[in-house]
Amino acid sequence: MFRTLAPARPLSPALVWSGLGLLVFGACLVGIFARPIGFLSAFWPANALLLGLLVRYPTLARPPAWIAAGLGYVAADLLTGSQWGMALWLNAANLLSATAGWLVLRRLDENTLRLRRTVSALYLLLAALTASAVGALAGCGAAPVYFNAPWSDLLSLWFSTELMNYMLIVPVVLAAPRADDPAPLVPAATAAQGTTWTSMFWRVAPVSSLLLAEGVRTVIGGPGMLAFVVPGLLWCALSYSTFTASLLSLVVCLWTMAGVATGVLNFTPAHAGDVFSLRVGVTLLALGPLAVACASAARAQALRRMDHAKRHDDLTGVLARRALLKQGDPLVARHQRGCAGAAVMMLDVDHFKQVNDQNGHSAGDQLLIGITKIMATALRPEDLLGRMGGQEFAAVLPGVSPAEAHAIAERLRIAVEQEPFATGQGSPQHATVSIGLVHSATLGGDADLEVLLLAADTALYRAKAEGRNRVVVG
Repeated sequence: MFRTLAPARPLSPALVWSGLGLLVFGACLVGIFARPIGFLSAFWPANALLLGLLVRYPTLARPPAWIAAGLGYVAADLLTGSQWGMALWLNAANLLSATAGWLVLRRLDENTLRLRRTVSALYLLLAALTASAVGALAGCGAAPVYFNAPWSDLLSLWFSTELMNYMLIVPVVLAAPRADDPAPLVPAATAAQGTTWTSMFWRVAPVSSLLLAEGVRTVIGGPGMLAFVVPGLLWCALSYSTFTASLLSLVVCLWTMAGVATGVLNFTPAHAGDVFSLRVGVTLLALGPLAVACASAARAQALRRMDHAKRHDDLTGVLARRALLKQGDPLVARHQRGCAGAAVMMLDVDHFKQVNDQNGHSAGDQLLIGITKIMATALRPEDLLGRMGGQEFAAVLPGVSPAEAHAIAERLRIAVEQEPFATGQGSPQHATVSIGLVHSATLGGDADLEVLLLAADTALYRAKAEGRNRVVVG
């Protein structure tokens, strides 16, 4: 016996905002512990994390969210010994920075924000540049007051670290997978392989090339070491999802920056020019693979749309005739060998020509769309529904007995009869369907889908001849 799980209750707004404040607080602590003594952090993820969450979840972008984030910023600074004035000044600049980036991105469509368009990386770069400039301009005045340093050095260091953080962290947040994401397309190189081992090789080869590049540049070193990982990152961007590619870029770029800076640079005004150059270089190192990953995701989405259009009817959205035959034939053959068998229905909308003649083809199209939705609801999730042409539809019901198939057909017929359909022509339109039903058990174990469809079509003509709005078993 199966128990239906109750749907998860949505979280209360107060709990969501509290969670946001705690995330910002934790991210600030990470940045504070990465501070050189007496100056700004070498790595500050809080602003990029906040921007990514506000853009990914638009309903989160409310005044309480900014208040919760501000409290998280200030609490982290005060907890670690900062002065009130410095905490308020610098964290006001942090909030302004994230807000500026949000204003740039908030009106973009979902596909662009989920990094599924070729221009996604450029919009993200624009937002990162804007947010970094606003934050740096708002905070640089604190340099002579609290750090005894020129404001220009703080401007340079703030801008470069924010730009790097935004370009590394925000893509990971925006592209993180969720339940309704489409299944990833299998890369051509993987699909072309015939065995499990070769398929696995092509899946791990891109990330393996990154590890190899890390080993090579450790041995060789030199000024060109920053670019050693570029081929591997590009290969990962072409082979993996945008989220995986962005995550790998984050790890590799941070590791690269740490490797270059260790023992050489100190993230203070004394090395402002070198630090600026390093961070901008790391940002550009991440930008190339990100742009490739976005273009690859856009291509995959275009292929999915083409595949869907090829397999589905453009009006009703159900399977096209050829796709129904291609998917239904092996389904029938598989259940023919089982004990339950399979059933096939042919359905025809009664007096459909009159609807077109009296109300126009637009009303007829709306009626077909409405009837299709009712049929899809009445059928089981495992059943196949397709449009054979005009007002005729077919359904394949695997794993049903003759009695169960007849009950499903009757349920479908009654649901259509009782539903008023809006066609845009005044009062709702009522419609009925005639159904021809045949079960594989009645035709022997060798009957394929074509034979079952022919028998169901014969039964459909009998249903129409006997008065319509009925189910006739072949």
